[in-house]
Amino acid sequence: MSRLKKEICAALDSIYWHKQKRKDADNCFITCSGKTDGAGAQIQAVLSTILFANELGIKYVHTPFENISYPFYSKKIKSNIDDDKSYASKWESFTNLGFNELAVGQIKSNNLDIINVSHPREVKKTKNTLFVITDCHKFADRNPGLYPKLVPQIQYKYAQSSEKPDLYFDPSKINVAIHIRRGEISKKEDPKRYTSNHFVLNIIKRISAVFNNLKKEPVFHIFSQGETKEFLDIHSDRVILHLKECPFVAFHHMVSADVLVMAKSSFSYSAALFSKGTIIYLPFWHKPLPNWIVVNKNGSFDKKNFKNRLEHII
Repeated sequence: MSRLKKEICAALDSIYWHKQKRKDADNCFITCSGKTDGAGAQIQAVLSTILFANELGIKYVHTPFENISYPFYSKKIKSNIDDDKSYASKWESFTNLGFNELAVGQIKSNNLDIINVSHPREVKKTKNTLFVITDCHKFADRNPGLYPKLVPQIQYKYAQSSEKPDLYFDPSKINVAIHIRRGEISKKEDPKRYTSNHFVLNIIKRISAVFNNLKKEPVFHIFSQGETKEFLDIHSDRVILHLKECPFVAFHHMVSADVLVMAKSSFSYSAALFSKGTIIYLPFWHKPLPNWIVVNKNGSFDKKNFKNRLEHII
């Protein structure tokens, strides 16, 4: 699809959604269901659907995670547990996205028309209707500026769950979490999502420069599915490798970090939406929130803006 055609479609969708927002419809619901990919992708899909529902005035009803790929990693036995049937329910409890939401099983479906849709533009506010969609990224990525209104709500959900691992961050330091996709992501197989060590080092150097002559110094925590040998040029006294970490531990540390440097990944994108820290965003197809700091193709970013966002902790 050409750029002009995409822009025309986006404009028409915006007009349509604006008209739908002005309509009233009793018992009009939407739920996010049907995905089988990784935890980050499914979390982001739910959040995009909540965003869409809130903006259009449709009642979001929650469908718990049912099937999440990438098995739970157990450090105790040093292996992936392929038959962990509770993996999806663990993420459900961990993220707590159904907190304060009506569950899809609580609505009387016998009185509703259930309509499966593949795009948010197919949602037409109609009474006594339940729309089922896999995600609302087409809406969220065109309207990332709407997320800040939703963020406190989803942060509250996350905070209400007690099933969180202990943090190993040093509170006397500025803890910077850096997500680096490796494993199935390689320069050869998926160059658009691959981030080189050289690029990451540039970001580390620029962050470190901001903290020169300040009381607190940064410590960089690398979270990745890669091997130690892949990070020999990054590893140092101030760069700690957390490789093949339990995904719940990795996610919670990304959420809790003072600074999160995202990968081109839904896993760290979702963590960024839950985070109260400063977010450094590497451009990819899911668009940044207005308060995120965007890195350019050389790994540079606005240092003054970055420092201003850290004033409360430095």
